[in-house]
Amino acid sequence: MMGVRTKVRLGVLGALAWALSMPATAGLPVTTIRVAAHYNSRQIAPMLACFRQYEAQHPGIRIDYQQVSYQDFFQTVMIARAGQSPVDIYNLYSIWAPQMIGTGALDVPPPEIDRFVRANYTAATTNAATIKGRLWGIPTGVSIYQLVYNKKLFAAAGFTAPPRTLDEMATMAAAMTKKNRQGNILVAGYATDLSGADIAHSFYAELYAAGGAPYTADMRHTNLRSPVAVAILARQAELFRRAITSYSVQSVDFGGGNVGMTIMANWMKDTLQASLGSRFDETVGVAPIPSDGPGGTMLYSFFWGVDAASKHKQMSWDLLRWLNSPRPNGAMSCTGSMLAGMGDLTGNRADMAAMRAKIGDPFSQQFVRALNAPGAVSQANLWHADEIDRLLKFDIQLALAGRMTPAAALAAADRDITAILAEQP
Repeated sequence: MMGVRTKVRLGVLGALAWALSMPATAGLPVTTIRVAAHYNSRQIAPMLACFRQYEAQHPGIRIDYQQVSYQDFFQTVMIARAGQSPVDIYNLYSIWAPQMIGTGALDVPPPEIDRFVRANYTAATTNAATIKGRLWGIPTGVSIYQLVYNKKLFAAAGFTAPPRTLDEMATMAAAMTKKNRQGNILVAGYATDLSGADIAHSFYAELYAAGGAPYTADMRHTNLRSPVAVAILARQAELFRRAITSYSVQSVDFGGGNVGMTIMANWMKDTLQASLGSRFDETVGVAPIPSDGPGGTMLYSFFWGVDAASKHKQMSWDLLRWLNSPRPNGAMSCTGSMLAGMGDLTGNRADMAAMRAKIGDPFSQQFVRALNAPGAVSQANLWHADEIDRLLKFDIQLALAGRMTPAAALAAADRDITAILAEQP
Protein backbone atom coordinates (compact mmCIF):
# COMPACT_ATOMS: atom_id res chain seq x y z
CA MET A 1 0.00 0.00 0.00
CA MET A 2 1.09 3.56 -0.63
CA GLY A 3 2.55 5.26 2.45
CA VAL A 4 1.07 8.39 3.99
CA ARG A 5 4.16 10.45 3.06
CA THR A 6 3.97 9.30 -0.54
CA LYS A 7 0.28 10.24 -0.68
CA VAL A 8 1.02 13.63 0.77
CA ARG A 9 3.91 14.22 -1.66
CA LEU A 10 1.77 13.25 -4.65
CA GLY A 11 -1.05 15.41 -3.35
CA VAL A 12 1.25 18.42 -3.10
CA LEU A 13 2.68 17.79 -6.57
CA GLY A 14 -0.80 17.43 -7.99
CA ALA A 15 -1.92 20.68 -6.41
CA LEU A 16 1.18 22.43 -7.76
CA ALA A 17 0.53 21.10 -11.27
CA TRP A 18 -3.09 22.27 -11.02
CA ALA A 19 -1.96 25.73 -9.87
CA LEU A 20 0.54 26.03 -12.74
CA SER A 21 -2.18 25.14 -15.22
CA MET A 22 -4.44 27.96 -14.04
CA PRO A 23 -4.43 31.45 -15.69
CA ALA A 24 -1.83 33.85 -14.33
CA THR A 25 -4.60 36.00 -12.84
CA ALA A 26 -5.93 33.26 -10.57
CA GLY A 27 -5.96 34.53 -7.01
CA LEU A 28 -5.09 38.07 -8.07
CA PRO A 29 -7.52 40.97 -7.83
CA VAL A 30 -8.92 41.75 -11.29
CA THR A 31 -9.19 45.31 -12.53
CA THR A 32 -11.80 45.73 -15.28
CA ILE A 33 -11.34 48.55 -17.78
CA ARG A 34 -14.54 49.27 -19.64
CA VAL A 35 -14.34 50.63 -23.18
CA ALA A 36 -17.31 52.15 -25.05
CA ALA A 37 -17.44 52.73 -28.82
CA HIS A 38 -19.99 52.57 -31.62
CA TYR A 39 -18.22 49.91 -33.70
CA ASN A 40 -20.11 46.68 -34.39
CA SER A 41 -18.76 43.17 -33.79
CA ARG A 42 -17.16 42.89 -37.24
CA GLN A 43 -15.53 46.30 -37.08
CA ILE A 44 -14.20 45.92 -33.55
CA ALA A 45 -12.81 42.38 -34.06
CA PRO A 46 -9.14 43.44 -34.54
CA MET A 47 -9.34 45.57 -31.40
CA LEU A 48 -10.83 42.72 -29.35
CA ALA A 49 -7.88 40.56 -30.34
CA CYS A 50 -5.57 43.30 -29.08
CA PHE A 51 -7.52 43.47 -25.82
CA ARG A 52 -6.91 39.77 -25.25
CA GLN A 53 -3.21 40.21 -26.04
CA TYR A 54 -2.93 43.10 -23.58
CA GLU A 55 -4.69 41.05 -20.89
CA ALA A 56 -2.18 38.23 -21.43
CA GLN A 57 0.71 40.66 -21.04
CA HIS A 58 -0.81 42.38 -17.99
CA PRO A 59 -2.12 39.79 -15.52
CA GLY A 60 -4.89 41.19 -13.37
CA ILE A 61 -6.37 43.45 -16.08
CA ARG A 62 -9.60 42.63 -17.87
CA ILE A 63 -10.95 44.76 -20.73
CA ASP A 64 -14.69 44.85 -21.29
CA TYR A 65 -16.00 46.25 -24.60
CA GLN A 66 -19.44 47.86 -24.71
CA GLN A 67 -20.99 48.77 -28.07
CA VAL A 68 -23.17 51.88 -27.94
CA SER A 69 -25.33 53.05 -30.85
CA TYR A 70 -23.78 55.97 -32.72
CA GLN A 71 -27.09 57.87 -32.77
CA ASP A 72 -27.51 57.47 -29.00
CA PHE A 73 -23.86 57.49 -27.94
CA PHE A 74 -23.65 60.92 -26.34
CA GLN A 75 -26.97 60.58 -24.50
CA THR A 76 -26.13 57.05 -23.35
CA VAL A 77 -22.75 57.89 -21.84
CA MET A 78 -24.11 60.99 -20.11
CA ILE A 79 -26.99 59.00 -18.60
CA ALA A 80 -24.50 56.36 -17.42
CA ARG A 81 -22.45 59.07 -15.74
CA ALA A 82 -25.55 60.48 -14.04
CA GLY A 83 -26.19 57.00 -12.70
CA GLN A 84 -22.62 56.92 -11.40
CA SER A 85 -21.68 54.01 -13.65
CA PRO A 86 -19.44 55.54 -16.31
CA VAL A 87 -17.13 53.49 -18.51
CA ASP A 88 -13.38 54.16 -18.32
CA ILE A 89 -12.58 54.81 -21.98
CA TYR A 90 -14.67 56.42 -24.73
CA ASN A 91 -14.26 56.58 -28.48
CA LEU A 92 -15.78 60.03 -29.05
CA TYR A 93 -16.84 62.04 -32.08
CA SER A 94 -14.90 65.24 -31.44
CA ILE A 95 -17.98 67.50 -31.52
CA TRP A 96 -19.40 65.69 -28.48
CA ALA A 97 -16.35 66.63 -26.43
CA PRO A 98 -17.13 70.29 -25.59
CA GLN A 99 -20.29 69.38 -23.68
CA MET A 100 -18.57 66.48 -21.93
CA ILE A 101 -15.71 68.77 -20.96
CA GLY A 102 -18.17 71.41 -19.79
CA THR A 103 -19.75 68.91 -17.40
CA GLY A 104 -16.37 67.69 -16.14
CA ALA A 105 -16.77 64.28 -17.76
CA LEU A 106 -13.35 63.96 -19.43
CA ASP A 107 -9.97 63.48 -17.84
CA VAL A 108 -7.10 65.73 -18.93
CA PRO A 109 -4.48 63.50 -20.57
CA PRO A 110 -1.24 63.21 -18.61
CA PRO A 111 1.81 65.04 -20.04
CA GLU A 112 3.31 61.88 -21.56
CA ILE A 113 0.11 61.28 -23.58
CA ASP A 114 0.06 64.90 -24.75
CA ARG A 115 3.68 64.53 -25.94
CA PHE A 116 2.91 61.18 -27.57
CA VAL A 117 0.04 62.62 -29.63
CA ARG A 118 1.85 65.78 -30.73
CA ALA A 119 4.88 63.76 -31.80
CA ASN A 120 3.01 61.06 -33.70
CA TYR A 121 -0.15 62.57 -35.22
CA THR A 122 -0.81 65.08 -37.98
CA ALA A 123 -1.65 68.62 -36.95
CA ALA A 124 -5.16 68.46 -38.42
CA THR A 125 -6.15 65.37 -36.44
CA THR A 126 -4.50 66.69 -33.29
CA ASN A 127 -6.58 69.84 -33.69
CA ALA A 128 -9.72 67.71 -33.93
CA ALA A 129 -9.04 66.40 -30.42
CA THR A 130 -8.18 69.87 -29.11
CA ILE A 131 -10.72 72.18 -27.48
CA LYS A 132 -9.71 75.71 -26.52
CA GLY A 133 -6.04 74.93 -26.83
CA ARG A 134 -6.04 71.76 -24.71
CA LEU A 135 -5.66 68.24 -26.06
CA TRP A 136 -8.24 65.80 -24.65
CA GLY A 137 -7.33 62.41 -26.09
CA ILE A 138 -5.70 60.27 -28.75
CA PRO A 139 -7.12 60.69 -32.30
CA THR A 140 -8.65 57.60 -33.91
CA GLY A 141 -10.87 57.43 -37.00
CA VAL A 142 -10.69 60.30 -39.46
CA SER A 143 -13.22 61.10 -42.17
CA ILE A 144 -12.32 63.55 -44.90
CA TYR A 145 -14.33 64.74 -47.90
CA GLN A 146 -13.37 64.49 -51.56
CA LEU A 147 -15.12 64.39 -54.93
CA VAL A 148 -16.12 60.81 -55.74
CA TYR A 149 -17.01 60.22 -59.38
CA ASN A 150 -18.19 57.41 -61.67
CA LYS A 151 -15.41 56.73 -64.18
CA LYS A 152 -17.73 54.84 -66.51
CA LEU A 153 -20.26 57.66 -66.72
CA PHE A 154 -17.43 60.14 -67.26
CA ALA A 155 -16.00 58.06 -70.10
CA ALA A 156 -19.41 57.62 -71.72
CA ALA A 157 -19.82 61.42 -71.70
CA GLY A 158 -16.37 61.88 -73.26
CA PHE A 159 -14.56 63.12 -70.15
CA THR A 160 -11.06 61.87 -69.39
CA ALA A 161 -10.46 63.68 -66.10
CA PRO A 162 -12.52 64.94 -63.16
CA PRO A 163 -13.47 68.63 -62.91
CA ARG A 164 -11.09 71.09 -61.29
CA THR A 165 -13.31 74.19 -61.21
CA LEU A 166 -16.96 74.82 -60.38
CA ASP A 167 -17.73 75.70 -64.01
CA GLU A 168 -16.24 72.40 -65.17
CA MET A 169 -18.24 70.53 -62.56
CA ALA A 170 -21.52 72.11 -63.68
CA THR A 171 -20.76 71.44 -67.37
CA MET A 172 -19.84 67.81 -66.77
CA ALA A 173 -22.80 67.22 -64.47
CA ALA A 174 -25.20 68.55 -67.11
CA ALA A 175 -23.68 66.28 -69.78
CA MET A 176 -24.11 63.15 -67.65
CA THR A 177 -27.64 63.84 -66.40
CA LYS A 178 -30.35 61.67 -67.95
CA LYS A 179 -34.13 62.00 -67.57
CA ASN A 180 -37.19 60.02 -68.53
CA ARG A 181 -40.05 61.36 -70.68
CA GLN A 182 -41.69 62.88 -67.66
CA GLY A 183 -38.56 64.87 -66.90
CA ASN A 184 -37.63 62.86 -63.83
CA ILE A 185 -33.90 62.40 -63.30
CA LEU A 186 -32.69 58.85 -63.78
CA VAL A 187 -28.97 59.62 -63.73
CA ALA A 188 -27.80 62.67 -61.79
CA GLY A 189 -24.59 64.21 -63.03
CA TYR A 190 -24.13 65.53 -59.51
CA ALA A 191 -25.88 64.29 -56.38
CA THR A 192 -26.28 65.59 -52.85
CA ASP A 193 -28.01 64.00 -49.87
CA LEU A 194 -30.80 64.49 -47.35
CA SER A 195 -28.73 63.85 -44.23
CA GLY A 196 -28.20 66.97 -42.13
CA ALA A 197 -24.57 66.12 -41.43
CA ASP A 198 -23.80 65.33 -45.08
CA ILE A 199 -25.37 68.56 -46.37
CA ALA A 200 -23.60 70.68 -43.77
CA HIS A 201 -20.28 68.85 -44.05
CA SER A 202 -20.11 69.00 -47.84
CA PHE A 203 -20.91 72.72 -47.67
CA TYR A 204 -18.12 73.24 -45.12
CA ALA A 205 -15.74 71.23 -47.33
CA GLU A 206 -16.54 73.38 -50.36
CA LEU A 207 -16.14 76.52 -48.27
CA TYR A 208 -12.67 75.45 -47.10
CA ALA A 209 -11.73 74.51 -50.67
CA ALA A 210 -12.67 78.04 -51.73
CA GLY A 211 -10.39 79.52 -49.09
CA GLY A 212 -13.19 80.41 -46.67
CA ALA A 213 -14.26 79.15 -43.26
CA PRO A 214 -17.71 78.70 -41.67
CA TYR A 215 -16.80 80.54 -38.44
CA THR A 216 -14.77 83.50 -37.32
CA ALA A 217 -11.53 82.80 -35.46
CA ASP A 218 -13.12 83.38 -32.05
CA MET A 219 -15.98 80.99 -32.88
CA ARG A 220 -18.55 83.60 -31.86
CA HIS A 221 -19.86 84.43 -35.33
CA THR A 222 -20.26 82.75 -38.71
CA ASN A 223 -18.96 83.67 -42.14
CA LEU A 224 -22.12 82.41 -43.82
CA ARG A 225 -23.01 85.86 -45.18
CA SER A 226 -19.64 86.15 -46.92
CA PRO A 227 -19.60 86.40 -50.74
CA VAL A 228 -17.71 83.11 -51.04
CA ALA A 229 -20.30 81.22 -48.95
CA VAL A 230 -23.22 82.72 -50.89
CA ALA A 231 -21.53 81.90 -54.20
CA ILE A 232 -21.11 78.24 -53.23
CA LEU A 233 -24.77 77.85 -52.29
CA ALA A 234 -25.82 79.73 -55.43
CA ARG A 235 -23.89 77.19 -57.53
CA GLN A 236 -25.64 74.33 -55.78
CA ALA A 237 -29.05 75.94 -56.18
CA GLU A 238 -28.36 76.44 -59.89
CA LEU A 239 -27.85 72.68 -60.32
CA PHE A 240 -31.31 72.11 -58.85
CA ARG A 241 -32.89 74.95 -60.85
CA ARG A 242 -31.51 73.55 -64.11
CA ALA A 243 -32.67 70.03 -63.15
CA ILE A 244 -29.14 68.71 -63.29
CA THR A 245 -29.74 67.18 -59.89
CA SER A 246 -32.63 66.54 -57.50
CA TYR A 247 -33.34 64.60 -54.33
CA SER A 248 -34.78 61.74 -56.39
CA VAL A 249 -31.17 60.59 -56.86
CA GLN A 250 -28.91 61.02 -53.84
CA SER A 251 -25.28 60.40 -52.93
CA VAL A 252 -26.22 57.08 -51.33
CA ASP A 253 -27.37 55.88 -54.77
CA PHE A 254 -23.82 56.03 -56.16
CA GLY A 255 -23.42 52.25 -55.95
CA GLY A 256 -26.41 51.84 -58.26
CA GLY A 257 -24.54 53.51 -61.12
CA ASN A 258 -26.83 56.51 -61.46
CA VAL A 259 -24.66 59.21 -59.87
CA GLY A 260 -21.99 60.98 -61.89
CA MET A 261 -20.25 62.62 -58.96
CA THR A 262 -20.79 63.67 -55.38
CA ILE A 263 -18.87 64.91 -52.36
CA MET A 264 -18.34 61.96 -50.06
CA ALA A 265 -16.27 60.85 -47.04
CA ASN A 266 -13.81 57.96 -47.11
CA TRP A 267 -15.85 55.82 -44.69
CA MET A 268 -18.31 55.16 -47.53
CA LYS A 269 -15.77 52.83 -49.14
CA ASP A 270 -17.25 49.74 -47.46
CA THR A 271 -20.74 50.63 -48.69
CA LEU A 272 -19.58 51.25 -52.26
CA GLN A 273 -17.60 48.02 -52.35
CA ALA A 274 -20.60 46.08 -51.11
CA SER A 275 -22.71 47.57 -53.92
CA LEU A 276 -20.19 47.34 -56.77
CA GLY A 277 -18.21 44.25 -55.84
CA SER A 278 -15.55 43.45 -58.43
CA ARG A 279 -16.56 46.56 -60.42
CA PHE A 280 -15.41 48.91 -57.66
CA ASP A 281 -11.95 49.82 -58.98
CA GLU A 282 -13.09 50.27 -62.58
CA THR A 283 -16.06 52.42 -61.54
CA VAL A 284 -15.05 54.66 -58.64
CA GLY A 285 -12.68 57.60 -58.97
CA VAL A 286 -11.64 60.13 -56.32
CA ALA A 287 -10.37 63.67 -56.85
CA PRO A 288 -9.99 66.94 -54.92
CA ILE A 289 -13.16 68.98 -54.47
CA PRO A 290 -13.56 71.32 -57.48
CA SER A 291 -13.07 74.94 -56.53
CA ASP A 292 -12.21 78.37 -57.84
CA GLY A 293 -10.12 78.91 -54.70
CA PRO A 294 -6.86 77.49 -53.34
CA GLY A 295 -8.31 74.03 -52.65
CA GLY A 296 -8.90 72.16 -49.43
CA THR A 297 -11.55 70.23 -47.57
CA MET A 298 -12.99 69.40 -44.16
CA LEU A 299 -12.24 66.45 -41.95
CA TYR A 300 -13.83 65.27 -38.75
CA SER A 301 -12.39 62.88 -36.25
CA PHE A 302 -13.00 60.59 -33.32
CA PHE A 303 -10.64 60.25 -30.38
CA TRP A 304 -9.99 58.02 -27.41
CA GLY A 305 -10.73 59.77 -24.11
CA VAL A 306 -10.83 58.71 -20.47
CA ASP A 307 -13.66 59.47 -18.05
CA ALA A 308 -12.76 61.88 -15.28
CA ALA A 309 -14.57 59.67 -12.74
CA SER A 310 -12.73 56.50 -13.75
CA LYS A 311 -11.05 54.68 -10.89
CA HIS A 312 -8.41 53.45 -13.33
CA LYS A 313 -7.35 56.58 -15.19
CA GLN A 314 -3.62 55.91 -15.41
CA MET A 315 -4.19 52.28 -16.38
CA SER A 316 -6.64 53.45 -19.04
CA TRP A 317 -4.16 55.92 -20.53
CA ASP A 318 -1.45 53.25 -20.47
CA LEU A 319 -3.76 50.91 -22.37
CA LEU A 320 -4.59 53.60 -24.92
CA ARG A 321 -0.95 54.40 -25.56
CA TRP A 322 -0.27 50.70 -26.15
CA LEU A 323 -3.25 50.40 -28.51
CA ASN A 324 -2.01 53.34 -30.58
CA SER A 325 1.70 52.52 -30.75
CA PRO A 326 3.17 50.70 -33.78
CA ARG A 327 3.32 46.93 -33.58
CA PRO A 328 6.56 44.99 -34.19
CA ASN A 329 8.08 44.92 -37.70
CA GLY A 330 6.39 48.14 -38.75
CA ALA A 331 2.86 46.76 -38.45
CA MET A 332 0.00 49.16 -37.82
CA SER A 333 -1.13 49.90 -34.30
CA CYS A 334 -4.20 48.12 -32.96
CA THR A 335 -6.33 51.20 -33.66
CA GLY A 336 -4.84 51.53 -37.15
CA SER A 337 -5.57 47.89 -37.98
CA MET A 338 -9.18 48.27 -36.88
CA LEU A 339 -9.66 51.45 -38.92
CA ALA A 340 -7.98 50.04 -42.03
CA GLY A 341 -10.24 47.01 -41.87
CA MET A 342 -13.29 49.19 -42.45
CA GLY A 343 -11.78 51.64 -44.94
CA ASP A 344 -11.33 54.39 -42.39
CA LEU A 345 -8.25 56.58 -42.03
CA THR A 346 -6.09 57.80 -39.19
CA GLY A 347 -3.89 60.75 -38.36
CA ASN A 348 -1.25 58.50 -36.81
CA ARG A 349 1.82 59.06 -39.02
CA ALA A 350 3.24 55.55 -38.56
CA ASP A 351 -0.13 53.99 -39.35
CA MET A 352 -0.52 56.23 -42.39
CA ALA A 353 2.86 55.07 -43.71
CA ALA A 354 1.84 51.44 -43.20
CA MET A 355 -1.53 52.10 -44.84
CA ARG A 356 0.15 53.63 -47.91
CA ALA A 357 2.15 50.44 -48.27
CA LYS A 358 -0.78 48.09 -47.73
CA ILE A 359 -3.79 49.98 -49.07
CA GLY A 360 -2.77 50.52 -52.67
CA ASP A 361 -6.14 51.16 -54.28
CA PRO A 362 -6.55 54.62 -55.84
CA PHE A 363 -9.67 55.33 -53.76
CA SER A 364 -7.84 55.11 -50.44
CA GLN A 365 -4.65 56.71 -51.72
CA GLN A 366 -6.42 59.92 -52.79
CA PHE A 367 -8.07 60.27 -49.39
CA VAL A 368 -4.71 59.72 -47.68
CA ARG A 369 -3.16 62.44 -49.87
CA ALA A 370 -6.02 64.79 -48.97
CA LEU A 371 -5.49 64.11 -45.28
CA ASN A 372 -1.82 65.11 -45.62
CA ALA A 373 -2.53 68.22 -47.70
CA PRO A 374 -2.24 71.66 -46.04
CA GLY A 375 -5.82 72.56 -47.00
CA ALA A 376 -7.38 69.85 -44.79
CA VAL A 377 -9.17 71.59 -41.90
CA SER A 378 -10.78 69.85 -38.94
CA GLN A 379 -14.44 70.46 -38.10
CA ALA A 380 -14.92 73.06 -35.39
CA ASN A 381 -15.60 71.53 -31.98
CA LEU A 382 -18.59 73.50 -30.75
CA TRP A 383 -21.36 73.04 -28.22
CA HIS A 384 -24.55 71.82 -29.93
CA ALA A 385 -22.72 71.16 -33.21
CA ASP A 386 -25.40 68.66 -34.27
CA GLU A 387 -28.06 71.35 -33.80
CA ILE A 388 -25.98 73.81 -35.82
CA ASP A 389 -25.72 71.30 -38.67
CA ARG A 390 -29.48 70.74 -38.54
CA LEU A 391 -30.21 74.47 -38.77
CA LEU A 392 -27.79 74.93 -41.65
CA LYS A 393 -29.29 71.97 -43.51
CA PHE A 394 -32.80 73.43 -43.16
CA ASP A 395 -31.86 76.79 -44.65
CA ILE A 396 -29.69 75.28 -47.38
CA GLN A 397 -32.58 73.08 -48.47
CA LEU A 398 -34.87 76.11 -48.68
CA ALA A 399 -32.39 77.68 -51.10
CA LEU A 400 -32.03 74.49 -53.13
CA ALA A 401 -35.82 74.25 -53.41
CA GLY A 402 -35.99 77.83 -54.66
CA ARG A 403 -38.01 79.02 -51.68
CA MET A 404 -35.31 81.45 -50.56
CA THR A 405 -32.41 83.11 -52.29
CA PRO A 406 -29.00 81.71 -51.28
CA ALA A 407 -28.12 85.03 -49.60
CA ALA A 408 -31.36 85.09 -47.59
CA ALA A 409 -31.04 81.42 -46.61
CA LEU A 410 -27.51 81.85 -45.32
CA ALA A 411 -28.47 85.07 -43.52
CA ALA A 412 -31.21 83.15 -41.71
CA ALA A 413 -28.76 80.40 -40.82
CA ASP A 414 -26.29 82.99 -39.60
CA ARG A 415 -28.87 84.50 -37.22
CA ASP A 416 -29.87 81.17 -35.71
CA ILE A 417 -26.35 79.77 -35.44
CA THR A 418 -24.90 82.99 -34.02
CA ALA A 419 -27.45 82.76 -31.20
CA ILE A 420 -26.10 79.30 -30.35
CA LEU A 421 -22.49 80.44 -30.61
CA ALA A 422 -23.22 83.25 -28.16
CA GLU A 423 -24.01 80.60 -25.53
CA GLN A 424 -20.63 78.91 -25.88
CA PRO A 425 -18.82 78.87 -22.51
